[in-house]
Amino acid sequence: MMCKYCGSEKLVKNGKVRGKQTYLCKNCGHRIVNPKSFPNMKTESRVIATAIDLYYEGLSVRKVANQLKKIFGVQSSQVSVWNWIMKYSKFVTDFVETLKPQLVGIYKVDETAIKTRGLNAWFWEIIDQDTKFLVASHLSRSRPIKEAIALFEKSVKVAKRKPLSIYVDGLPAYIKAYNKVFRTLRKNDRPEFIRRVGLRAVNSNNTVERLHGTLKDRIKPMRGLKDMETVRTLLEGWVVHYNYIRPHQTLKGRTPAQACGIEMENDWHTLITETTKNMVAMEKRLNEPRKEEPILVMAK
Repeated sequence: MMCKYCGSEKLVKNGKVRGKQTYLCKNCGHRIVNPKSFPNMKTESRVIATAIDLYYEGLSVRKVANQLKKIFGVQSSQVSVWNWIMKYSKFVTDFVETLKPQLVGIYKVDETAIKTRGLNAWFWEIIDQDTKFLVASHLSRSRPIKEAIALFEKSVKVAKRKPLSIYVDGLPAYIKAYNKVFRTLRKNDRPEFIRRVGLRAVNSNNTVERLHGTLKDRIKPMRGLKDMETVRTLLEGWVVHYNYIRPHQTLKGRTPAQACGIEMENDWHTLITETTKNMVAMEKRLNEPRKEEPILVMAK
């Protein structure tokens, strides 16, 4: 048995709560009532992870709840399923942005209009050509220069490095955004900037166009999304699913994350577990007392 907070096996029995055995982790100090659930959750962790996976694979919330009953015999409300999706999409997104993918650096950039009931917006994305890793994404109501700048800046933050080349379409905002983010570099250090690419051009953006198709297939079952923050959270979760969960045929069954050297099992349960461990480790480091440096006394 392992601690669901830090993964340690240093668990000891620590009394009972309502007749159920509880455990104490000697590593992180957490008291555990239900080892099979995620922290602060009553439902078994595998049920929650499966629900999130089914949703991002294309099922509606209602159909996800029905499948959980068939698979696990668990009666979960649509509200519960929705809350799990929203909570853990944001939770895991914050963690994966700290990881460092080993990217080739040939970026294909594009944007696409997304329409759900009551919401029209633009989804921007940058995808690494060879690994298919979705380096950065951004959601906005329109396509001004500042939104393109935000996209490029996020790509640098995620990749922890500048790209080798950037392929874009004819949108003028990309030129000014490139100048704003990369013109400060020395000429030899700037990424190559290639404009006006398309499906029929020599330098094609068909990689990112396929991603658009995958995204829009997922958006179809979504209903009643009128809030930008809700849609943003769902798209962040979808990006995590695309990069870390969904295997690609062109990558021989690997995920884009695995193609980038991030060796992690491609399931939501692993992602949530690793995110929890990371948070506990960070809290532990923050709570550790600082070592006082010795005071040097000069001899007279």
